[in-house]
Amino acid sequence: MYKFNNFNFLQGYLDHLGLFRMELGLERMQKALQRLEFVPGKPPLVQVIGTNGKGSTASYLENLARNHGLKTGIYSSPHLVSVKERVLVNGQKLSDQTWLKAANRLDRACGDLELTYFEFLTLAAVLMFLDSGVEVAVMEAGLGGRYDATTALEAGLQVYTCIDMDHTGILGKTIEEIARDKAMAVRADSTVILGRQNYPLAADTVQSLASEIGCTIYRVQDFFVQKEADTFFTGEPEFFVKADLPGLWGDYQLHNAESALLAWRILSRSLALEMDQQKCLRALQDTFLPGRMHVVSKAPLIILDGAHNPGALARVHSFLQSRDIRPGHIVFTCLRDKEIEPMLQMLECFQPARVLVPEMRFGPRSMDREELLRLMGNGAKPLDDLEGFLRGLVPGDAPVLVCGSLYLLGHVYRLFPEWMEKRGV
Repeated sequence: MYKFNNFNFLQGYLDHLGLFRMELGLERMQKALQRLEFVPGKPPLVQVIGTNGKGSTASYLENLARNHGLKTGIYSSPHLVSVKERVLVNGQKLSDQTWLKAANRLDRACGDLELTYFEFLTLAAVLMFLDSGVEVAVMEAGLGGRYDATTALEAGLQVYTCIDMDHTGILGKTIEEIARDKAMAVRADSTVILGRQNYPLAADTVQSLASEIGCTIYRVQDFFVQKEADTFFTGEPEFFVKADLPGLWGDYQLHNAESALLAWRILSRSLALEMDQQKCLRALQDTFLPGRMHVVSKAPLIILDGAHNPGALARVHSFLQSRDIRPGHIVFTCLRDKEIEPMLQMLECFQPARVLVPEMRFGPRSMDREELLRLMGNGAKPLDDLEGFLRGLVPGDAPVLVCGSLYLLGHVYRLFPEWMEKRGV
């Protein structure tokens, strides 16, 4: 008899596990993987770790592999509207039956382990990838590195995106402590790609730990030469990537694309595949991910971006300034365990934009709106009707930026489901 007979029941079970419940440690994952007879490296796995740019980098890399003819899987978090967004095969969501089959197998083998929400989904993703016959899977880490559930999978290739200040209550109060936690996912038999870092100390910390362990590490900056706004890949084959090529908007996306290209260079060689320049450029150009500087309306301009820490907000501000885009309104809220004061300081850089704070309930990590408004002082106003505000915008209105939390963006996409598939600037 199966525990999960329909997807709604499975969704209810996941909700019961608690989206934000965390129990640090890899023991449950390791026991579960043993019971499931999981063999590391079959299929080849790539773990993407970092603070900012993980989702974009993972998406670029998955698309690079798919454009070169491989059947791909990608596991990402969080989802915006449906949990099915977290597990894709060849860029597509999987059926109810595929999810139920994986969930029931996992329950039979590991039902007594009290897996967390993220652990359950990570293991279910692996089972679905195996059942679907994927040839390479890209696994985005959820939080940190040392105790993240994806670390237990022992990926042969690990990609480090930009490490920034976030989750300081869990990972550490300094950039060095945060970088060290993420770097502790590294193993002696793994290969590490280190993307460009805003904090030299973050790069030094990852490199130092990798050197201590003895793993192979490649730095993006050693393989790319920046030519004004563009970048030149000096690997084989050599080619230019123009700043406006990546399908995701934002000048910083070129750095994510660099990390993905270098990772694909290493991965393609291990799979005895030729890295094709045109396929690479097409893959970068075609990559799409909702919630990343996502333009959902041009007249008026409405941008949805999941920036949820000071570093990400700084990148958004810098990019919009470079395009002479000045938001008239910023719809903002955040989780209470974020770097709130530095984020609010960053919002001041958008002046004279008016900050509007909707009432959002994400669970125990939600930031109380009245408290957030108090911290902002006179620089913010409550927004009681988010849907009405967005529907009431007309051509000629000043640009609107929605940011601060991917959970806020998820709420917006549920109000406007057609925006989830809307592409292009």
